[in-house]
Amino acid sequence: MSSRPLTPSPSGSVPDAVEEAQFHARMARLRPEPVSQRDRRRGPQTFGRGGFRLGWKGWLVIDALVVLLVVAAVVAWPPIRACRHQDKTTGFYAGDAVDKCIRRGIAERMDRADQRLKALVRGSGR
Repeated sequence: MSSRPLTPSPSGSVPDAVEEAQFHARMARLRPEPVSQRDRRRGPQTFGRGGFRLGWKGWLVIDALVVLLVVAAVVAWPPIRACRHQDKTTGFYAGDAVDKCIRRGIAERMDRADQRLKALVRGSGR
C-alpha cells in the first residue's frame, strides 16, 4: 500500500467532490460534539438525563445497607410488636419493661436463627 494520496482524475473531479462532501457531512453527524476545556474540568453534568451516578462500589454499599435494614426489620419487628401488645393487654411483672422484653425477644430470634444455620450446615434435620 502506498502512503501517497490518490489524485482525482481531471474528468471525474465533480462527482468525487460531492461524494467527499457527503462523506464529511455523515462523519460530522456521527462524531460527538467537541468538548471545550471548561466543560472537561467540570466533569459530567448533574442535571438533565445524566442525573446522580454512582460507581459499582457505591451501589455495593447501598445494596449492603438495604439488606442489613431488611434483616434488622425481620429480626426486630415481631418482638417489638409482641412486647407492645403484651404491655397494652396484660402488662409486665415487677422489674420487667418493654425494652427488656424487646431485647430478650431479639436475642431469642437471633439464637434460633443461629441454631437453624448450624443445623443446616451439619445437615441434620433431613
